[in-house]
Amino acid sequence: MEKTQPKINAAYIPVWGYFILIFAVMMMLIGATIPISNHESKSDDSYTDFSTGWLSYDNSEASLNHISGNTIIHRTIQESDCDKTLFFFAKTSNIKVFIDGICQYSNPIFSQQLFGKTPGALFVQVFIPAQSAGKILEIEVENPYMNDDNAKLSDMYLGDITDIIQSEQQNKFPAFCLSFITMVLGIAMLLLFIPLTHQQIIGHELLFLGAVTFISGLFLTTDSRYLQLVYGNAHIYHMIAETAMQLVIPPFLLFFCHMYDKYSKKISTILCFICELTFAGCFICEISGIRDYHQTLILTHIMFAISTIFILISTVKSIIQSPIKNFYHNLGCIMLCVLILTDIIVLWCGIGHETSYFVRLGVLIFVTMEIVQIVKKVLVAYQRNIKNELLSRLAYHDGLTDLLNRTSYMEKVKELENNKVPYILFAIYDVNNLKKVNDTMGHQKGDEMIKRVADVFNASLGKYGQCYRIGGDEFVFISTTPGIEDKFLQENDHLIANFGSISDGDNLVPITVAMGYCVLDGNSSMNVTDIIHEADSLMYEKKRTMKHRTS
Repeated sequence: MEKTQPKINAAYIPVWGYFILIFAVMMMLIGATIPISNHESKSDDSYTDFSTGWLSYDNSEASLNHISGNTIIHRTIQESDCDKTLFFFAKTSNIKVFIDGICQYSNPIFSQQLFGKTPGALFVQVFIPAQSAGKILEIEVENPYMNDDNAKLSDMYLGDITDIIQSEQQNKFPAFCLSFITMVLGIAMLLLFIPLTHQQIIGHELLFLGAVTFISGLFLTTDSRYLQLVYGNAHIYHMIAETAMQLVIPPFLLFFCHMYDKYSKKISTILCFICELTFAGCFICEISGIRDYHQTLILTHIMFAISTIFILISTVKSIIQSPIKNFYHNLGCIMLCVLILTDIIVLWCGIGHETSYFVRLGVLIFVTMEIVQIVKKVLVAYQRNIKNELLSRLAYHDGLTDLLNRTSYMEKVKELENNKVPYILFAIYDVNNLKKVNDTMGHQKGDEMIKRVADVFNASLGKYGQCYRIGGDEFVFISTTPGIEDKFLQENDHLIANFGSISDGDNLVPITVAMGYCVLDGNSSMNVTDIIHEADSLMYEKKRTMKHRTS
């Protein structure tokens, strides 16, 4: 049977071009999300830090970083504080702001079944009017979680609100960009998965890495505070971030198992199953109001810790066994695991300003290293395919003429015999005077003669069937297209007229061929062997006739 030749996949070349295009579009989207302010910045004192000077109920200095239960902090409004806006960031707290006992701000109403006991991290801004001098400014902070002092107020300023928000946007936009890039990179991988897998460039590992990157980017983007700052509503971003964080572990483990052999598939499967059960339990508790995501966060972090320790141990064992193999993957895994564990420690110790800083950094390093590792894998596969292509051509193509060779011819004949094809046109050609050319002009001219015959032969008949070189001066044409005989005879006359001659300057030998053909159709009682024998006999009869005429 004739082999279908593997071709060098043209998709390898534009793959990274797709990534460049997606990055270009992504940067345009990022630019479109930057809020444009009509306010021209004033001097550096258009707003001031307002986080000191707050007193607790017993007039002692209040702590804004660790708040538990119901807490009220207060201070007296100075004349210099009036006609300005109080701005601050509140984490996992319900907030009310009073001036002289009159409520100026309270959290929007939200569904506790969807968003838990608090609306999540959000930004608050309250205008202090001119007539407020000498009055008492109070902030009531309600942390509904028992024995939890993780509520806090930070980024507290007083002044021109446009300048404050503009400054906060500039500070938080780089982190948002990095997170957004991670998310869009994940989308790019998911979009490229189908064509690349269909073309057998890469397997399911790209799907799982794309899912990991997208979900991680989604978590980091919604947790970066930038969207809350721009759009104000923290509820939905809080829930997306919490959900994405719980869903990211299974695709991580699936990617490792599909991409690398060093990870235990049994342990990974068990961990994935436990993670899904944990997420289902947390989600049921959330929507039923039993416990919200903040209260079940310890379970998520335990799963993160177990999974990262499993990955870290597997990576270290791999490095010990083969330090160079999968170097970029090993480096990315170590950095990711260390930074995730660092973030968990920072969160529970309450010593960090931003709880996802190290995770963001770790994910970017990891994804970058894995992309490098996948590129290496694609390049290795590309080189292997080139090698296979060359070996295949050597096995099924003639080295001199690049026509299909005798091996391909024999397999084609076997295929025709087995499949009972209803129509076959079989033609055999024998080049005259090849020995004479080799003897008088040299083998180089003989090769030139054969190549010219092959080129004209393939150019005239190649589009109607298969052309083979089955011997030194023998060629075969096979077509299974019904009713091709008349077209074949026309093209045959044309190719014979185009062979020309071969010359070395002193001698001139016209290039001629003897041809015999036979057709098998529905009216014929012959088989494949019979038509081959008949065509061969006609070719030799033609050859004898041509010799007789020459003599």
